[in-house]
Amino acid sequence: MQKIILTLLFFFIIDIVNAQDNTEKPEIKVNTAFQPGEELIYELKYGVVKGGEAKLTIGLAEVGYGYLFHAKAIAYTTGMVGKFATIYDIYESYFDMTTGYPIKSIRNVTENRYKRYNEELFNRDSNAVYSLKSGRLDVPANCLDLVSAFYFARKFVFDQKFTKNETLSLYTWLNEKLYKVMLRYKKTEIVKTKFGKIECLKFVPVLDENLSMFKKEEDMEAWFSNDGNYVPIKIRVNMPFASVHCDLKSYKNLKNTDGALK
Repeated sequence: MQKIILTLLFFFIIDIVNAQDNTEKPEIKVNTAFQPGEELIYELKYGVVKGGEAKLTIGLAEVGYGYLFHAKAIAYTTGMVGKFATIYDIYESYFDMTTGYPIKSIRNVTENRYKRYNEELFNRDSNAVYSLKSGRLDVPANCLDLVSAFYFARKFVFDQKFTKNETLSLYTWLNEKLYKVMLRYKKTEIVKTKFGKIECLKFVPVLDENLSMFKKEEDMEAWFSNDGNYVPIKIRVNMPFASVHCDLKSYKNLKNTDGALK
């Protein structure tokens, strides 16, 4: 379940990323959404039971004569759930500071006795990914990995006007597979949080046969701060066995500090 929640957290972002035409390069603009040193920590609950945390950090990595953004997402079990299940999943991405496109991604997961490690290199000229596990694999132009998509969306996509019930689709690369997911913008609303009242963009999934685990759109909802940082504030997932909550617990070094998140 820890892996599912981390994946859901990013799927909401990735949906919006791919509303753009993947055959075109994004307009190059100054990054006003995040900065090196930013840290976001989320608390995961299954009903009223605390089950784990997810942590997102971003810094710089020196490569040759330049630098790449180095982002890392970690999900791990804690509390009572941690006594019965040991999960420690790490996803990393090295991506271009200007275009936001990934150069290298790393997946390093430990789920009880299951372990898997893989590295993938992205080649923009040949529209291919080179995987340690699977070799060369074709991907759509300008394909994003799970982690880089989160930051790509914050830089290039969220800073726009959405219309009610606007539907967005995605193609993203995860676990050596290409996925398509669809998302619907519902509204902009004020959300009460431990940090105060925050204006947020609200999204839900578009239901189809591939999302049969949900009976209605509202079974999965996500809210992102509408303050220039576009930070995921909370996610709610209604599962058959429990309601799963993912809430922002703490943060550091946000780019914009003139809103509710200081």
